[in-house]
Amino acid sequence: MKRIGWFYLGGGLLIVGLCSGFYFWLFAPISRAGTPQLFTVQSAESITSIARRLEEGQLIRSAWGFKAYLKISGKVVVQPGTYEISTKDSLIKIANLIASGDTTNVTLTIPEGYTLAQIAEQVGQKNIADAAEFTRLVKDFPPDYEFLKVRPTGQTSLEGFLFPDTYRLIKGNPTLAIQQILDNFSSKYTTDIKPKLGDKNLYEIITVASLIEREVKTTEDMVMVSGVIYNRLKIGMKLDIDATVRFIINNWKDPLTRDDLSVDSPYNTRRYAGLPPGPICNPGLAAIEAALQPADHDYYYYLTDYDGVTHYAKTLAEHNQNKLQYLL
Repeated sequence: MKRIGWFYLGGGLLIVGLCSGFYFWLFAPISRAGTPQLFTVQSAESITSIARRLEEGQLIRSAWGFKAYLKISGKVVVQPGTYEISTKDSLIKIANLIASGDTTNVTLTIPEGYTLAQIAEQVGQKNIADAAEFTRLVKDFPPDYEFLKVRPTGQTSLEGFLFPDTYRLIKGNPTLAIQQILDNFSSKYTTDIKPKLGDKNLYEIITVASLIEREVKTTEDMVMVSGVIYNRLKIGMKLDIDATVRFIINNWKDPLTRDDLSVDSPYNTRRYAGLPPGPICNPGLAAIEAALQPADHDYYYYLTDYDGVTHYAKTLAEHNQNKLQYLL
C-alpha cells in the first residue's frame, strides 16, 4: 500500500511539475533580450486576429494562451492603437498592455495656418520626434505623392501640404508621422481639390490659399480676399500682404516694424509683385477652396478692423477712407 501511495504521490508531483513547466513556458517571454517593436491593433480587430499576429510575429509562444489569459482575467475588450512590445515581455504583460490601451500614439492637432516651424515645435513638445529632425525631413521631402510632383524645381519643402487636422501619431517615428499627415492631404486632394482644379497649378493654388488662411477667418471673407489677390495678380499689382513678412521673420504676434516690412526677400509681397515662391503656412480646406473658386468682383483693397470685420475697397482713395473710419 505504501508503494502505491508513493506511486500516486510521485505521479501527482510529476503532473504538477509538467503543468507548471508548461504554464511557465507558455506565458514566459520569448527571449531574455529583445528589441522593442511597434505592434498595431486595428479598430474592431478580433482577439483571435491579434493573437495570431502576435504569435506569427514571434512576440508570444501561443495564440491560444493569449486568448485564454484574456478570457480568464475578464479582459475581453482590447484597445486599438500602436503598442511598443518586446520579445522579453511575458505573454501576460503583453496581454495586459493591449487591454489597457497604453499605446505609443500621441494626439497632435495642427491648426489651420500653422507653419512647418510651428508644427515642428508641437511635435517636439509632445515627444513625437525631435523637432530638429522633423524639420529636416519636412524641408527636404521626396515627391512620393502625386500632389508633391507639382513643386517647382528646387522646392522640396512640405510647407502647405501638412493638412490641418487632429492626428494620432506614433512616438519616435517622424517619417511615419509625416506620411500619415500627407495621406490625409492625399485624401482631400482626391475628393475635394483635384475635381475643381482643372488646368490650374496646384502649387500656386496652395500658395494663394496659404495667404488667404493667414489674412482672414470666415469662409465668406476667404472667398472675397481670394478675389482681391487674383485681381491684383492680373494687373501686376503688389499683393502687400503682411503675413508674408511675418513668415520671413517668423513673427506671428508682435507688431511689424518698418525694417521688417522692407526686408529683402522674394517672399516679401510688399517689395515684390506676384506670388511668393511658395506657401507661407499650411492652409485648411476652406482656404484652398476659396483659392480654387474666388469671388468675382472688382475690389483691390481690404482691411480688417479691431472687431474682426473685413472692409473692401475698389480704389486707394476708398481704402484710405476705410483706414480713417475703422482703424484710427
